[in-house]
Amino acid sequence: MQENSVVGKDAKYDVVIGGILFLIVFISKANVLNLPYHWDEMGAFVVPAHWLAEGSLLRVLPGLHPPEVFFGHPPGFHLTLALFFKVFGEKIWLPHLFMAGFSFLGVYFTYLLSSHLFDRVTGLLASLLLFFTPLYFTLSGIAYPELLVASLGIMCVYFMLKERYMAYLACGLYLFTIKESAAAILFAIMLYSYLQDRTRPDVKIKTLKYAVPFILLCVFFIVQKITTGMFLPNTYFDSNPFLRPNFDSIKWAFYKQGRIILTSLIVLNLLINKKTIVRKKEIALFMMIFLFFVGTFSFIYFGGRYILPVLPYFCILGAYSVVQLFKDSRLRIAIVIVILAVFIGKTYSSKKHSGGFDTDMQYVDVVRTHKETCQYIEETFPGKTVLAEWPVSVALKYPYLGYVNKPVKVVRVDEPCDIIIYTLQGHPNNRKIKEIINQQNLSPHKIIENNGKRDEIYLTKSY
Repeated sequence: MQENSVVGKDAKYDVVIGGILFLIVFISKANVLNLPYHWDEMGAFVVPAHWLAEGSLLRVLPGLHPPEVFFGHPPGFHLTLALFFKVFGEKIWLPHLFMAGFSFLGVYFTYLLSSHLFDRVTGLLASLLLFFTPLYFTLSGIAYPELLVASLGIMCVYFMLKERYMAYLACGLYLFTIKESAAAILFAIMLYSYLQDRTRPDVKIKTLKYAVPFILLCVFFIVQKITTGMFLPNTYFDSNPFLRPNFDSIKWAFYKQGRIILTSLIVLNLLINKKTIVRKKEIALFMMIFLFFVGTFSFIYFGGRYILPVLPYFCILGAYSVVQLFKDSRLRIAIVIVILAVFIGKTYSSKKHSGGFDTDMQYVDVVRTHKETCQYIEETFPGKTVLAEWPVSVALKYPYLGYVNKPVKVVRVDEPCDIIIYTLQGHPNNRKIKEIINQQNLSPHKIIENNGKRDEIYLTKSY
């Protein structure tokens, strides 16, 4: 009876902490829910999802759509967005709310897994470290699949360690449809399960059960190869190398955006408390996930957001290190406050002036600048032809992206136009536009700027 009372009390603690984390996530993300779509969010995911929503959803299957429309990725994320658009219409806040929901799940299951392996103090600290990690905080409001891979991945790991197979299978089946990087987590789980139970007579059957989502992901790419002739029909790699050895994944996982602090604490804890850490066999699973993720992206094309799925395990180890190294509660709280302050500061601290800004919260300034530019063009120059490059070119074309109310005619650099838009916060092809501006010796008609994020509007001589 007393044991049941303790279990019930523990469950209440988890519910209360879950409620607190829920409020933190949704209050923090409320201001970006209705923000227009940004960068690859609009080009690689929302635009293809709208195409899918306009017809039969069966077109999501390999062979029933143009090979490059989903950029070769498993189509589960596109299908999810298409379902939203088909059922509820063009509501920008809905996909963003969905992402905030999965952000909460990632944070909460980080807490649950940490509590299961260590204690609730470590769990709460790990969940806060994860949410306020600049990359995770930023992507909690952008419709990118990496957040789903991170959240579903930590859920799969938790359910596997708790031996709740049906819950694991449900999460794993959705996970394998989201993005091919999920293979690193699924394969690590499968390998860990085998190594832990290799002396049991039923080890092969148990491993096969956990391998189901991984096998289905492999089947998807085989079918895609059969139907399209390519495992990854992504047009980007027609002109850019897929294999490109680099150290960027290591820097993004363990160094950038203030994560070097946690890395240092983890290494220090390993040196001081090696025996205690080694006894936690589950940490081997974390190491496998690090190895497969970071190792793979050290040899292929990499973007900063791709490393997001390893951050829950990194933050768990970081939180555990803080708890182990600083026994005095007041000192521990001070250390945590300092780390969170650094993370929050790094969320807005990028010093670059060009590119997509989809790894920190400066993307908000980029989106607002582009939106003001697009609205000014639509209201001031109705019916005029505009020369623009990515992402403004796409933002002007499709009203459902949140930038204009009606489509604006956009042309290429070799076509006549009335208006020219140049932005640093865009694809390198914008440099060609700058060359045209300089060749024609044009002066800016209007400059729109938010916190250093700048668009320039020019009127051509023909206008």
